[in-house]
Amino acid sequence: MKLRPIAAAILGLASVANLHAETSGSAANSDLELIVVSGRAEKPLKDVAGSVSVVTNEDIEQLQLNDMNQLFQYEPGVEVTGAAGSAQNILVRGMGGDRVLIIKDGMRVNEGYGANGKNDIVGRGFIEIDTLKQVEVAKGAASSLYGSDALAGIVVFTTKDASDYLEDGEQFGGAIKTGYTGITNQSHISPTLALRTGNFEQLLHTTFRDGEEQQNFDESQAPFEIESKSLLYKAKYNLGGEDFVSFSIDHWNQESTGDSADGLLHYFRGLADYGYNVVKEESISDKEVRAYQLRYHSETPSAVFDQLNISLYKNESEQQDEQYGQLDINAPMFGVFEIRDMWETGLYSQDTIGFLSNASKTLSETHTLGYGLDLEKTESRRTLLQYREVAGTSTMNIPTEKFPENAVSRAGLFLNDEMTFANGQLIVTPGVRYDWYEMDPDGAEKADGTPFATIEESNLSFNLGALYKINSRLSAFIQYGQGFKVPAYDLAYIEHYKQPTSTYAYEVLPADDLSPETSDSFELGLRGHLGPIAFSAAAFYTEYDDFLQTELIDSETFFNNDGSFSHVFEQYQYQNIDSVTIKGVELSANWYLSPAFELFANASYQRGENDTTGEYLTSINPLSGVVGASYTVAQLSSQVLVRWADRMEHVNEGETRTPGYGSVDWSLSYQLMEQMSLNLAVNNLLDKEYVPYLNVAGWDEDSDIYVNSAPGRTFSASIKYDF
Repeated sequence: MKLRPIAAAILGLASVANLHAETSGSAANSDLELIVVSGRAEKPLKDVAGSVSVVTNEDIEQLQLNDMNQLFQYEPGVEVTGAAGSAQNILVRGMGGDRVLIIKDGMRVNEGYGANGKNDIVGRGFIEIDTLKQVEVAKGAASSLYGSDALAGIVVFTTKDASDYLEDGEQFGGAIKTGYTGITNQSHISPTLALRTGNFEQLLHTTFRDGEEQQNFDESQAPFEIESKSLLYKAKYNLGGEDFVSFSIDHWNQESTGDSADGLLHYFRGLADYGYNVVKEESISDKEVRAYQLRYHSETPSAVFDQLNISLYKNESEQQDEQYGQLDINAPMFGVFEIRDMWETGLYSQDTIGFLSNASKTLSETHTLGYGLDLEKTESRRTLLQYREVAGTSTMNIPTEKFPENAVSRAGLFLNDEMTFANGQLIVTPGVRYDWYEMDPDGAEKADGTPFATIEESNLSFNLGALYKINSRLSAFIQYGQGFKVPAYDLAYIEHYKQPTSTYAYEVLPADDLSPETSDSFELGLRGHLGPIAFSAAAFYTEYDDFLQTELIDSETFFNNDGSFSHVFEQYQYQNIDSVTIKGVELSANWYLSPAFELFANASYQRGENDTTGEYLTSINPLSGVVGASYTVAQLSSQVLVRWADRMEHVNEGETRTPGYGSVDWSLSYQLMEQMSLNLAVNNLLDKEYVPYLNVAGWDEDSDIYVNSAPGRTFSASIKYDF
């Protein structure tokens, strides 16, 4: 099977799950030539330095992956926080938030929003899994290829094309897929049509999902109901040879509704004993993405390129959250007797337009040059409206901008080279990129009347990778990469005051003098095969400088007129701290016992600390991995996988630890007939109660962590008919 090229720059090593011993058959041999994009030019995966995880459409279907938070659960060093329907965040080797660049079909995906960049209010999982052909995760800094935000890695989503449904000579085809996933109690259906008329190809893919939020083990939560729908349309006109023009429309919408409004009513729940009674509550969250792209691809050689890609795109993302609560207040202590209706509405929107280009030119048998220019502009805003009403009369109507509407302009020019030495045994890939950016608050003013500053910076990023083929069975690689990230608009411009509760109030001050975060990533690896055993090993070390974090800058205690304690008022501000370091090791191996039977295992160990305070980072997983076996014969394929994690001990004082665990998953794929296939999966087969560390990272040590436990035993199934 050949992995399709992606419009992304990935310097990576395939997970050993994609490597096969030369002695294990022709299928194994072909897999040794899996193709990715490196320096924005295709090359054999076995010839690439660095680390990359690959999830294919076959993986998605066989393992019954139906949401982004399930997508990387078997991939070492890659995690997704958040459940279906809630804000989700991809972490690469312990670093996440907007420090990981996410690309979909060449287009920049929306940034997240939330305290400390955790994306706990607005995430980045606005993606329909069933449209995906493959996903690749490049681990390590890669700003020399994609510029800002590729601080910790790149995640690239590639969607399906009409050619994935049409054989040579076919004019009409498609598929219909339907199924159920127990993790989210969700039913789904995905009809797909593909049409080829002469040189013109079209694809129409739609998906409808109806389910609910992921439950914990005891099913003690009140899950939100979730409905989503997506539409993907692609049109492609072949100009001759490998040249084409294409246009795509990608729409996705998800609505979550529930009978809980904790964000709005949390404070009042603590006043129930004083007569504040919640009698009604509900909330709704509506997320939408609209993406449009026009692309030109040419492989007709010219004096300046052998291959050229140019694209224009527009990506619009929006999330609207509304919470409603009604209070029946009978509080003589405060002299309040009323029925109070309360609303809180938040809107987050981000629109990006971009021009992307890249080209490659083979100068000689040992020398290939790649280069390109990227121009992008992103506009972001976040508003909040608080409204109160009593007996039909408004008692509060406060609109707030969490940060001023702003525009970020980016321009980047990159150049990379691939050089081979020693008759092809040594491959060296240097790369450099110059980036300029400007963050403009459009004249907005702070609360004190002074204007927010326009932030303008430039950056030069460098990358150097080398791969040496020790012999036909063994290769070693080393890579150094630099990354940088523009100070996030919400961290630089946020100005937020929290009204005092009974004892506490705080304020977050804007910090428009922030420096870009930067990273230096080093990686050393070995991969190869010995007879029927394929293996890979990589050690990495990454230092993040000028890391952004909230810092307490002032604390003051207030007293009432009679001298009694009133409340504490604290001021915070985002500031650059010295550095954060993450280091670790990743190992994986496959043992091909026969053409039908395979054993495999992988493991990942990470450790991350604040170099100034010595505190542990809460985004780091304990030692964890996967052990499994697969069996494939004729129309039948089955896998047993054990996901495991060690006890988490590297936590800060007063924070919770999590026990180790092992959870068994099982999947089965069966080709019922030539055009019809069935996929079954059971997650947590032994119904074990456990808590993944990232679900409770940073919680107090006396917290009940099992409220955030993983689901118990769940069943999933889908059936697909190709025509």
